[in-house]
Amino acid sequence: AKVLFFIRLFVRVTQFGVKYKSLISSIVDVINPRVIISFIDTSLIMGQLSSIFPQKLIISVQNGARLHMGGFHNEKQFLAPHYFTFGEYEKDLLKKYNVKYQSHKAVGSVRFGLFLEKNTRIKDNRSSVCFISQFNSSINGFKEDGVKRLKSVYSNLIAWNNENERRSIRVAMRNNKNDNDYINEVNFFRLSRGSDIELVDNVDYSSYRVGCEALVVVTVDSTLGFELFGSGKKVLFCGTTIGNEFSQKENVDYLFRKMPDIILLDNLTQQDFDNKMNALINMKDEEYLRQTEAARKYYMKYQKSPPHKIISDFIYDKVLI
Repeated sequence: AKVLFFIRLFVRVTQFGVKYKSLISSIVDVINPRVIISFIDTSLIMGQLSSIFPQKLIISVQNGARLHMGGFHNEKQFLAPHYFTFGEYEKDLLKKYNVKYQSHKAVGSVRFGLFLEKNTRIKDNRSSVCFISQFNSSINGFKEDGVKRLKSVYSNLIAWNNENERRSIRVAMRNNKNDNDYINEVNFFRLSRGSDIELVDNVDYSSYRVGCEALVVVTVDSTLGFELFGSGKKVLFCGTTIGNEFSQKENVDYLFRKMPDIILLDNLTQQDFDNKMNALINMKDEEYLRQTEAARKYYMKYQKSPPHKIISDFIYDKVLI
């Protein structure tokens, strides 16, 4: 097997040069699978494999919210494989960047679908608010601004809770005790005083459970926030508070352009946060679902059949029949 691999690697390097696709395509040559599937949905490699192996079924499955299409727009002639996404927003994103694709199907989140399948009974804790951490200690201008906004929104949440509601605040952590950034994240959220704060480590779908059990979810622009929003949970997004000086501002505005105003924080003032949170909490569930129905379908499709079942059926129909 090793000899065959190095032979195929030599052939592919001769064909494509010393590139990542030479390595991956030579592995595919040796293994010779009928189906190739990946959750790295914005990687160039899946489209490249689709062109190199047109007889094979190549599938990309979305695993995170997208501001742009990653590597898709870095090559003029790029063909995306069969693409299973959260919703119709990603199809508009493909059109925006003029990305050609074999097929597109909005199915929702595979990971969230697996969680719901395994957790059919989720208690609804009407006394808790979930804050989704997007803490990142990596330093660059855009990420540093994101951490500052995260801290500002979190501080507003603490102040609102201390003044009005006295609800339990549960922070869905980005890290767990085995991660290098765990201590930094814990220290980041210990700034509060006088509130009932629970930091929930990111293990075994814990973030999904915390979000599903909460009355309201507060997030900047996390994937988890979109997943919970699609399921009908009340979510306050704070992503549009990004400053105009950042080049990502246009992408952020495009991402949220079809969101109703009731779930978007306009600015980082305490007054705006209080107004939006109070409106969400006081709004009847039926009215909230009515006002957000179109956006929920657009950003995160949900149907009776879970996403992983839809993808399995697609593979079966294409390969096994």
